[in-house]
Amino acid sequence: MNSESHRLEWILLIITGLAVFVTLAMYVLAERELNRRYDVSLQPIEVPEGPAAVAEGERQAMIRGCFWCHGAALEGQMYFAEADRGLIVVAPDLTRIVNRVSPAEFARTVRHGVRPDGTSLQPAMPSFAFYNMSDADMGSIIAYIKSLPQQDGYDGQFNLLPVGWYRRVLDDSLPPSVATLIDHEAPRPDPSVTGDPAEHGRYLAESVCTECHGDNGRLRVPLAPDLGIAAAYPYEDFVRLMRTGAPIGDRKIDYHMVDASKYRYTRMTDAEVDALYAYFQSMLEPQAAGAQ
Repeated sequence: MNSESHRLEWILLIITGLAVFVTLAMYVLAERELNRRYDVSLQPIEVPEGPAAVAEGERQAMIRGCFWCHGAALEGQMYFAEADRGLIVVAPDLTRIVNRVSPAEFARTVRHGVRPDGTSLQPAMPSFAFYNMSDADMGSIIAYIKSLPQQDGYDGQFNLLPVGWYRRVLDDSLPPSVATLIDHEAPRPDPSVTGDPAEHGRYLAESVCTECHGDNGRLRVPLAPDLGIAAAYPYEDFVRLMRTGAPIGDRKIDYHMVDASKYRYTRMTDAEVDALYAYFQSMLEPQAAGAQ
C-alpha cells in the first residue's frame, strides 16, 4: 500500500512539474515575441500648421478610426479585456504621446507598428493598413492631435494572461505582433502623383479599407469579404453603402462596416468616394480582357 501511494505521489509530482515547465515555457516564448526589437529607421515628416491643416487632420483621424480605439478626446481607453481569451488591451492617450515623441517617431509607430524602444505594437493597431498612409495625411493627423488639450489619460497596455500565452505559442489563434505583418521596405502609394481617380482610389483602399478587408485585416475581422466584391456594385448602391453601411438588398453584414460607414466614411468627400468606386471598377477591366 505504501509502495502504491509512493508511486502515485511521484506520478502527481511529475505531472505537476510538467505543467509548471510547459506554463513557464509558454510564458518565456510569448514574452520573447512581445519584446522582440525591430530595426526600422526614422524618416523625417513635415507637420503642417494652421487651422486648415488641423481641420484636415481631424477629418483624416475620423476616417481612419482613431477615435474608435483611443476615445472621444483621444485620451485612450480600455479597448479589450477578456480573461477567458487571455489578454488585456488598453489604447493609449495620444495627446500625451504626440508631445512626448518626435513626429518621426510618432509616424513610425503608426505606420510601421514600431515603438520608440523598437518593440512592436500589438494586433489591435492596424499599422499594416496605415503603412500606406501618405506623408501629407500623416502630417495633418499629427498636427490635429498636437492641437488638442493634453489629457491625463491611459497608458497603453498589452498584457497576456496564461490563456493568452497558450494562444500565442501553441494554438496560433492570437494574431502576431503587427510589425511582423508589414514589409517595411515596400514602396508607399502616393495619391498626388497623378490626377487619375482610380489611382487615388487605390491609395484610399490600401490605407483605409485594408484595415478590415486586407489579408492581414482578416486576422481581426474574419468575415470581411474581398474588396473586389465592391466592383459589382452599381454606383448609387456603392455610395449608399459607403454613406450608410447598407449593402445591396439590405442584407445583414458585419457591424464593423455599418459603424465605419456611419461614423467614419461620412467624412470622406464625394470625390474620395468616387475615386474608390473608380478603383474598384478598374478591377473589372483585367477580368473583362481575360474573357475576350
